[in-house]
Amino acid sequence: MFFSKHEINRIPLLIAKSFFRKHSSIPTSLIVKTGQEISRLGFGSYRINRKADEYKLALQKAINSGINIIDTSAHFETGESEKVIGNVLEKMMNEGSVSRKNLVIISKAGYFESIDTSAIPDTFSKINNKSAHSISPEFLQDQISGSLSRLKLNKLDIFMLNNPERMLKANNKNYSMSHLYQDIERAFNYLDEEVSIGRIGGYGICSNAMAIPTTSDHISLPIILEKIPESRRHNFVAIQVPFNIFERDVIQGISSQNYSLAEYSKQKDIFLFTNRPLNAITGGTIRPLVNKSVDMDASFEEVSNNLANKFQKLGEFEIELNELFPYIDFKLSSKFIWAQILSENLNKLSQNYFATKYYLEKQVKPDIINCLESLSDYLKSNILNESAKNNLQDWITKYHAEFQSLSTILISYSYLNLLSINNDLDSIISTVSPSLYFDEDSPQKPYSPLSVKCLRINLANSLIGCTLVGMRNLNHVEDSILALRLSDNDITAEYLEEIYNCLQ
Repeated sequence: MFFSKHEINRIPLLIAKSFFRKHSSIPTSLIVKTGQEISRLGFGSYRINRKADEYKLALQKAINSGINIIDTSAHFETGESEKVIGNVLEKMMNEGSVSRKNLVIISKAGYFESIDTSAIPDTFSKINNKSAHSISPEFLQDQISGSLSRLKLNKLDIFMLNNPERMLKANNKNYSMSHLYQDIERAFNYLDEEVSIGRIGGYGICSNAMAIPTTSDHISLPIILEKIPESRRHNFVAIQVPFNIFERDVIQGISSQNYSLAEYSKQKDIFLFTNRPLNAITGGTIRPLVNKSVDMDASFEEVSNNLANKFQKLGEFEIELNELFPYIDFKLSSKFIWAQILSENLNKLSQNYFATKYYLEKQVKPDIINCLESLSDYLKSNILNESAKNNLQDWITKYHAEFQSLSTILISYSYLNLLSINNDLDSIISTVSPSLYFDEDSPQKPYSPLSVKCLRINLANSLIGCTLVGMRNLNHVEDSILALRLSDNDITAEYLEEIYNCLQ
C-alpha cells in the first residue's frame, strides 16, 4: 500500500483516533508539527521511583483511562523514573493493552548530579559541589542513549533541553546570556542529527524562566527561533513552562509586545506543555494546591495538644541535661535549646509546609545528630562511672526519639494549616465560579476538590495544549481523569478573569 505525503503526515493522528475512540470523554490536543493527538492532561513522573508499587499502578491506570502523554527526565530520581516507566510500558505492550504508537513519550536532559562535581570538566556549568548542568552534544548524546535504555524504547517522541538557563548560575566560569544562546544553537544543531537518525521525533525546551521576561535568567523564544534555520524549524516541536492559578505569566501579554508566550507559540505551531499545576510558587514559597475532606477542627485540636505535650517533653529533657550532667562542657550542652527555638517560631513554621519540612529534616535534624554524636564522643573520651555513662547514654537515646516525634507532629501541624488555608481558597473559587462547585452528594467526589478545580481552570485555557500533572498515586490519577471529564462544563473567559482577579 502506498501513501501520499499528505496521508503519511496524518498517520499518527489516525492511530491516536483509534486510541481515543475508547476514551471519548477525554479532551485532546494536536501537536501540529508531528501530527500526534494527545490527552490534555499528561502523566508527570518527577518523583516516581521503584520504592512503591503504587507508582506503577498509577501509570497503568492513567494509560488505561485515556492519558497517552508521559513526561520524564534523565535525572528524575537518578534515572529510576525512566526505569519504572520502561518496565510498565514493556509489560502493557506485551499484554497488548496499549500500543507504542498510541503513546507520546517526553524525556529531558541537562542536570548532572554527583557526590562531588570537582572532578568533572569545566565544559559543565558547576552550580555547586553536587550539581552541574550541560547541554553539550556529547552530554546530550549520552543522556539520550541512557534514557532510551532505561525506557526500553528505540525512540523518544520529544526530547527537551531541561532548564538550560540554569547554566547562568555557573560558579566555575564566566557564563553569559550570549554563551547560553550559542550553546542552545549548538545543541539544536546536534539534535537535528538525532531526529534524522530516528532516535527522537523532535525537540524543545523546558524552562522555568521562558515565560517571565522580567527575570534575569529569562530566555527568549523569538531569539531562539531566529537561530534555527527555516529548513529545520519543523524539528522544534514544543516548549514546557510552569502554569497554575498563581503563576500565569505564560498567558499574560509581555509589556513590550502585544502577545503572550502562549499566543506566540501557537502562532509558530510550537506546542505548549505546562507543568506544576498543583505546586505553585507564590510569595516566595511553594504552595501545594491540595485539600481534603477532613474535620479540620478536630484534627487541629488533636495535633495541637500533641504538639504542646511534645514541646514540654523535649524542653524537660533539655533542662535535665544541665541539671543531671553539670560536668558536661557548657559549649556542648548549650546547643540543646531546640524546644525553645521551635516553639518561639511556631507561627512562622506553620505557614509553609514545604519550608518547615525541609528545615526540620535537612537542617535541624543533622545539627541535632551531630550534637548527639559529640555527646557520645564525650562518653568515650572522659572518665565517668558506670552509672553516669548509662544515664547519659539513655538521655541521648530518648532525646533523639523525642525530637523525631516532635518533628513528625510539627510537620503534620504545618500540613493541616496548609489544608485549612486551601479550604478557604477552594470556597472562594467555588463562589466566583459556581460551575466548579462539588455537591456533597455528587457521585464523582474527588480526593482533593481544590486540585480538580485548579486542573479544570488550566483546561479552560485553550492556548494550553497539555498540562503535565504529577500522578504518583491512584488518587492523583483519579482526580486528573475527573478533571478531564468535567472540562466540557464551560468555564467562561469571564469566570476565568474573575478567578484570577480574586487571587491577586
